Amino acid sequence: MKDFFNKETLDNIKQFCAENKKYVGVAGVLVGLILILIVVVAGGNNGRQSNTEAGSQTEISVKDFEFEKDYTNDAKDDISTLLADYYKAYVGDDLDTLGKLATPMSDNEKSYIGVVSQYYESVNDITPYTKNGLKKGTYFVSVKNSIKFTGVDTQAPTLDFFYIETDKDGKLFINNVYSNFNRTYCENELDDDIMELISKYTASSEFADLHEEVQKEYEQAVGSDANLKTMLETTLTGAIKQWYTSSGIANLKKSDADTQTTEADTQQADDASQSGDQQTTDANAGQTTDQQTTDANAGQTTDQQTTDTNAANQQTAEQPQAPAEYQVVTKDVVKVRDGASTDAKELGLLKEQVTLTAYGTEGDWTIVSYSAGTNGRAYIKTENLQTVGQ
Repeated sequence: MKDFFNKETLDNIKQFCAENKKYVGVAGVLVGLILILIVVVAGGNNGRQSNTEAGSQTEISVKDFEFEKDYTNDAKDDISTLLADYYKAYVGDDLDTLGKLATPMSDNEKSYIGVVSQYYESVNDITPYTKNGLKKGTYFVSVKNSIKFTGVDTQAPTLDFFYIETDKDGKLFINNVYSNFNRTYCENELDDDIMELISKYTASSEFADLHEEVQKEYEQAVGSDANLKTMLETTLTGAIKQWYTSSGIANLKKSDADTQTTEADTQQADDASQSGDQQTTDANAGQTTDQQTTDANAGQTTDQQTTDTNAANQQTAEQPQAPAEYQVVTKDVVKVRDGASTDAKELGLLKEQVTLTAYGTEGDWTIVSYSAGTNGRAYIKTENLQTVGQ
């Protein structure tokens, strides 16, 4: 090639071009077009290759995403460490540490933790069940644990939920936007896609099995220890009501609904104190068992009870006594809700032939004992249940 481009050869080429300028010009145009085509085609192929690569990296849509059937061991040790540190800080009311492990955490949630953590002695037997999320480094985690309350011998089995992500430095943290506290009060905006994934996760059969296991253990523990029952159904309930009525959330609710009566505001406080941030799928251990509290009578406040003795007596005469507890069993896979309506929040699924304690009916719905429900109660369509012994 070096010999080909010597001075004599180049002079001959110049002379040929000068004598055949017309043809050389046409040839030059053709060569130019060919080169352009080569560049365009190559660019197109590169573009298609890039698009293909980009397509292969595009994550599956939320609608099409399905959780793997089995729980994974991915990041198990790191997740276990994170949760152990979280529970330790929660029980110790160490808000600085909690704020680093679970972020963001509002002032209202911190004040809530300060109230309820005083009743906790420890959180034990922490066992995480993890599934990979839609994006790499995200995890949906159910945590089975047992809470030891101060002055109570029997521990309360609970099932918490955490949405865990990985930060830019590769460190795991709890995305506290999706704690049940924030999902209840919505102080921070919730992403619809993640909420849809949480719904898919809690609707899985694996989650239903795990919840059923914890539910049975919870009912057995409460039934075997009157002190535990009192702690869950009276002590914590009273503390949470008091917290709510004095919290910034309560004041905000009142300002947003200034046409409501004092009686209605008090009822709202009762409802909120027994809300979803106390569900067994709560990202805060304390908010799990807090929800498993008090019956309907304990939930009533002085403001809800008329001060007119005659009216109270008349109301008592008109309303039948609450029915005694009885056992029901699910006929099929059923949805459990926190209200007597298909629009009420779905708390989970139960399989066929699950036995539950029932407390009567409300319209077409049966009120059942359910640790993830408000006040330790939830609702299932009566047509999907069979009364034991009938």
